[in-house]
Amino acid sequence: MDQEKRKEAHPLFWPEGWVRTRIQDRKAQLSWKKPLNEYRESLIKELERMGVSQVVISCNIPLNLRGQLTAGIEPRDPGVSVYFTRKVKEDYSWQDVLGIHSPDPTLAEIDAAFRSLASRYHPDTGGDPEMFRTLTMHRDNARAYVQNKQRFDYVIACDQFKEVRWNLNAVRLTIAAIRQIERCGTSSLLERAFRGFAALQEGSGNGTTAA
Repeated sequence: MDQEKRKEAHPLFWPEGWVRTRIQDRKAQLSWKKPLNEYRESLIKELERMGVSQVVISCNIPLNLRGQLTAGIEPRDPGVSVYFTRKVKEDYSWQDVLGIHSPDPTLAEIDAAFRSLASRYHPDTGGDPEMFRTLTMHRDNARAYVQNKQRFDYVIACDQFKEVRWNLNAVRLTIAAIRQIERCGTSSLLERAFRGFAALQEGSGNGTTAA
């Protein structure tokens, strides 16, 4: 995965809605003896094998001039969050769904088109909840296109262990377990597993502030 498709976010950007482990409940994992950056690279390789197209790894350890996590630093908060998007075909179906055919739509045009359609389908007025959710998704995709924002579909976070390297490895092992489902060919189970890691979108822990 080239450097443009992988980024680091420092300090830690913990996903909204994920429960934090209490300090006294964090564990040691002495059998995981590899250095910090070795676990980081192993995690990135595991994500590549799963077909991830964009990833942000967030923790409280800054990068050094060589682009690696700075060794010898162990922050008081050892949590790790990994935001990622799997490879998908670009989806511009929002144009037809929202009825927007301008080659350069504005946010105001997108919001106006959404409001016009949403008034018919809003659950509070007896509309179809599923159709309303679909319209909202297309509105968000359209806004993301105009604002040129990276939207991350999934997030996995871990702070159960006392050191950042152990939490990095725990996330790696989680990804490996998900890939095992994929290797079994049970795509429906895989999608169910991924739903549990869906990232909240804009302004709600989606990792778009990562640099």
